[in-house]
Amino acid sequence: MFNLLIFLIITLIGITLYLTTKNKKIPWKFIMIFVLIMIGVLLLIGYRFTPYSALPTGTKAVISEDTIYGKAILYEDINNNTFGLANIYRNIGFLYHYAGGTSDYFIEENEPFEAAGFGRDEEDGFMVGVRTRDPNIKYIVVGNHIEKVKLSDSYNFTMDTVVKYQDSYHLEEVVNNHALFVLDEYSEATWTIRALDKDGHLIADKLFGAGEARYIDW
Repeated sequence: MFNLLIFLIITLIGITLYLTTKNKKIPWKFIMIFVLIMIGVLLLIGYRFTPYSALPTGTKAVISEDTIYGKAILYEDINNNTFGLANIYRNIGFLYHYAGGTSDYFIEENEPFEAAGFGRDEEDGFMVGVRTRDPNIKYIVVGNHIEKVKLSDSYNFTMDTVVKYQDSYHLEEVVNNHALFVLDEYSEATWTIRALDKDGHLIADKLFGAGEARYIDW
C-alpha cells in the first residue's frame, strides 16, 4: 500500500510537469480528485488525523506521553478489559501512524499488578505499562540497585530507598489504576518493578526473570 502511495505522488508530479511544459492549466477537479485518492490510500494503510484514532480498533487511551520516540500510549480494550501499549509516530506533518506495541494484558487472580513492556533499544526506547486493582498500591517504581536479588531473598525497600538511589529508579504515582513509564532501553533494571503503598512501604514486586508479580509478606 505504501508503494501505491509513492506511485500516486510520482504520477501527480509527472502529470503536473507534462501539463506545465505544454503550457496547459491543471484542472482543479483533477487536483481535488487526486488529493482525495491519496488521503483514502493513507487512511487505508493506517494513517490517521489524531494519535488516538491510530490506536487499535476498539480501544481507548488511558495514559499518554509525548517522548522523543513518539507518542507513548497505555490503552484499554473496551471489549475485554485488557490493556496494552502503543507507540504512535507523527508522519507527513499532520498524520499519525501506529508504529508498534503490545496488547491483551490482564491481571491474574490474586496478582497485585500486571506489567506490559514494549521496545528494546535506545533507538525505539522501552515502554512499561502497569495496571493494578489493589487500592493500597499508590506508587510504581521501575529500576534496581540491588545486585542478584532472588525471589527467596528478603530485602528492605521503601520510598527512602528510591530517594537515596534516585539515579537507579523511576517513580510514578498510580492514576486510575495505571502507571506508564518511557525509558531509554530494555534491561534487567528496567524490567524490575515494585509497588509501594501511600506511606512508601513495599507491597509487591516483579523481579527480573520472574513470571508474575507477587505480594511481599515477609
